[in-house]
Amino acid sequence: MPTPKLLLALITAACFSSALFAVSDDSIVAEVIAADHARGSALLAADTKALDKILAADLRYTHSTGKLETKAIHIGTLTDGLRYERFVTSNLHGHVVTPDVVVLTGKIDQRKGTPGKWTDNNLLFQAVWRHNTGTWQLVSLQTAAPPAVH
Repeated sequence: MPTPKLLLALITAACFSSALFAVSDDSIVAEVIAADHARGSALLAADTKALDKILAADLRYTHSTGKLETKAIHIGTLTDGLRYERFVTSNLHGHVVTPDVVVLTGKIDQRKGTPGKWTDNNLLFQAVWRHNTGTWQLVSLQTAAPPAVH
């Protein structure tokens, strides 16, 4: 049977080590924002290999038009020639649901299309990111047009 001093030392060590390895919500959100920026960079570069790592296999992307895309369809749009000239996110807010699931909301300012047929969009978005095998992956994305200002 451990002595009271040994028990106290063990409890103190356990508390210190768990605090030492604890990850704050702020650092988790920072990791997700970095992953989201990497996604934007991959879109701008039409880097389908990078997107393949960033997007989860079970991705569901619902556009502001209601169009639903899977990972394969979304990556396929770039393979088929869709390009982004601008992709900037702002007003980012992260909500840590669990240490492995974060909901990120914000705004997207983008210019996409094909040469000679570009579309500018300012959108709101809600994205669900999941930590999977050591990396953050986008699981769900919903964009919406902001309400008209009168």
